[in-house]
Amino acid sequence: MNICKKLKNLILVNVLLLTSFLNGQDLKIINVRVGQGDATIIQGPKQSNGKRVNVLFDAGNISGRDGGNILRTVLAKRGIKQLDYVIISHYDADHIGGIVSGGVHGTSLLLGYDEKPGGGDDIKVINFVDRGDKYPPSSQAYRKYKVIADSKNRISLDSQSKLNDFEIDLGKGAKAYALAANGFIKDGSRKVDDVNTENERSLSFLIKYKDFDFLISGDLIGRRYGNEDAKIEEKVGEYIKNKNIVIDVLHVNHHGGNNASEKKFLESIKPIIAIISAGNGNRHSHPNRNVLNRLAEAKVYRVIQTSWGTTRNSMPKNVREIQAIYQNDVIVTSDGNDFTISTSRKFKADKNPNRSN
Repeated sequence: MNICKKLKNLILVNVLLLTSFLNGQDLKIINVRVGQGDATIIQGPKQSNGKRVNVLFDAGNISGRDGGNILRTVLAKRGIKQLDYVIISHYDADHIGGIVSGGVHGTSLLLGYDEKPGGGDDIKVINFVDRGDKYPPSSQAYRKYKVIADSKNRISLDSQSKLNDFEIDLGKGAKAYALAANGFIKDGSRKVDDVNTENERSLSFLIKYKDFDFLISGDLIGRRYGNEDAKIEEKVGEYIKNKNIVIDVLHVNHHGGNNASEKKFLESIKPIIAIISAGNGNRHSHPNRNVLNRLAEAKVYRVIQTSWGTTRNSMPKNVREIQAIYQNDVIVTSDGNDFTISTSRKFKADKNPNRSN
C-alpha cells in the first residue's frame, strides 16, 4: 500500500472515530409508539464515563398495545438497564400502564418489584417524580403505582417551592426543568384557578440542551371541555415566551385532544416540529382536526404522528402539507445546535415484512 493510500485510510478512520465520538454527545429523545398512550425516553449526552442519564416520561397504557411490553423491548434494544428518573405526568392509565400492569410481565411489574422472595426489578429505577398524593384517583392503577413509587426514592412536586427548585442534570449542560405541576407554574406567584382533574394537574417539563428546546406536558390542557377549564397551557406559554425560548420540538399535549394546543399557547412557544402520540382508531378522536388546523395556522413546519390515530380520511390541504405519519417511534437527536428526526424502523434488503418468503 502506497503512502497516499495509507494517509487516506488514516484520515477516513479518524473521521469515523470523530463522528462516533460526536454522536455520543447527542441528546436523544425517543417518542415511543405505544398506541393510545404516552411514553417518552430521554437520554442525556454521553458522559466521560461512557454512561448517559436515562429518563422515562410516562409509561404507556394498560389496555390495547401493552405499554410495559413495548417499553421493555425498546429499553432493551437501546441497552438501557437502569432509569435514573421515571417522571409520571399524572395518574391516568394510559400514562402509568407500563409500570402497573401485570399479565404478560408475570409476577413482576415492569418497573416495580416482585413481592415473591428472590424477585426483583425488570428495570432498575432510582427516582420516581410525580404530582404527589393530594386528590388521589380511586383507580387500582394509581394504588399499584403508589406502592411501587413509595418503595423507591419518590419526589413529588406538590408545592410551588418544590416545583421551582426541581431540575434534572442530563449531563454536558443538558437539563430537564419542571415548568408545571398541580396547577403551579415555575416561578409563579399563585396557583392557576380551577385545577380539578388529572389532566389539569399534569407535569410539564422543558428539556434544554444549548439552543435546543423540547417541551413535554402529559395531558396538560388549555381549553374548556366538560368540567375542565384551567388555562394552564397559557401560563406555561407565558413563562417560555418571557424567557425568549423557541420550542424546537413540542410533544403535543393530550395526544392532540381539542382541549389542548390552544392558539395563544402555540403563539407563545412557536414550535417548529410537533409530535403526537395517539393510537390508531382510538375512540377519543385523537388527534383532533381542530388541533391539527391550529398547529398548521401556527406555522409548525411538520406535524409528526406515531400513528394515524383518527386522521385517515380527508384532511384540509394546509394540514396534509405538513403531516407525517410514522407508524413507529419518533426519535429526536440533537447536538444542541441542530436536531434530526428519525424512526427506529429498519428493514432487511430483499425481504418484504408482509410476505412469509
